[in-house]
Amino acid sequence: MRALVPLVFPLALLPACSGADLACTAIGSRSGVSVEVDPAVAPKVDSGTLELCWDGRCRTLDLELYPSTAAGETTCAGEVCSAQVRQTGGKHAFGDVLDLPLTEIQATLRLTGTESVTATLPLTPEQTYPNGPGCGAGSPQQRLVVEASGTVRAG
Repeated sequence: MRALVPLVFPLALLPACSGADLACTAIGSRSGVSVEVDPAVAPKVDSGTLELCWDGRCRTLDLELYPSTAAGETTCAGEVCSAQVRQTGGKHAFGDVLDLPLTEIQATLRLTGTESVTATLPLTPEQTYPNGPGCGAGSPQQRLVVEASGTVRAG
């Protein structure tokens, strides 16, 4: 029986060292709908609105379109790395909706400029987990993607 004690004690410490204590930050997530516009369509649109309807009521959000960016070339010197930001040619916007439900809603996107894009489709916002699923839920979000053809889909 004595030989088991040295083995049991180290095994009892394993849960404390296994990462069971998850460190969660206070970071949150915005509640709303994002819009991503493909580079083929982006130069043709300058503004837009997004109408969202659920439970017999609708609200219309004005969308400000901003140039989209992505990480470009990455360089490293020793343990320090950096990346240059480059514009993609696309545009993006975000419409804040504080009480966005996690149930199906109806969305109508209207983009205007030298050409216009209009689409109505059902969306189901999804719960976000900005710190990962073990740290609690953030706010609901959904994404609309305007493809090169001008069609709009939930993303």
